[in-house]
Amino acid sequence: MIDEKNLPRTSYGVIQTKQCKRCQASFDITDKDLEFYDKISPIFAGKKYSIPTPTLCPDCRQQRRLTRRNERKIYHRKSDASQKPIISIYSPDKPYKVYKFEERRSDARDPLDYGRDYDPNKSFFKQFDELLKAVPHIALRFTNSENSEYTNMSGYNKNCYLLFASEYNEDCGYGTQLIKSKNSYDTLNCSDLDHCYETTNCDKCYNISFARNSKDCSNCMYIEDCI
Repeated sequence: MIDEKNLPRTSYGVIQTKQCKRCQASFDITDKDLEFYDKISPIFAGKKYSIPTPTLCPDCRQQRRLTRRNERKIYHRKSDASQKPIISIYSPDKPYKVYKFEERRSDARDPLDYGRDYDPNKSFFKQFDELLKAVPHIALRFTNSENSEYTNMSGYNKNCYLLFASEYNEDCGYGTQLIKSKNSYDTLNCSDLDHCYETTNCDKCYNISFARNSKDCSNCMYIEDCI
């Protein structure tokens, strides 16, 4: 029998082991990684610019990617277009221009004004960062909602407060991924609720509280995996 622990690491396609510059964890660079980076490396004017191997471990890279989407925190700040107070996913200390949805979609602004040529002699990420700071960002993403200003990534809500990634709700609050519900609070990944509180992964329920993974239930408390 082969003792896999004593085999050279290259037997598994590992080309290099690096240390994450943020958390100091060790992570491997494989031959498949190198193939992928080579495949997506850009070519400008006939010259290929190879993408270097990462300096962060997979977990830290995922955390960095997730910071591009702030779904659950909102702040008071001023619009960079009108200087009026607005609610935004960008805090006042961020270096970005932030407009209300209507301001950013307005014909008063020409998106082509922000166009610029790419300079292959400069860092791509530095140029991308400069572009992000020049182009206005949308303060919040919600559409066709009534009296639901404190919501984000949502739409078609009425009288709702602090709902995120939620749609077609009425008189609901403090929820994420809530769909087609009424009079329900403190919910996560639920749909078709009515008069419910503190529920997770529940569907088509009425007057339930402190419930998880349940469906078609009514007038219940402290339940799990019920139907």
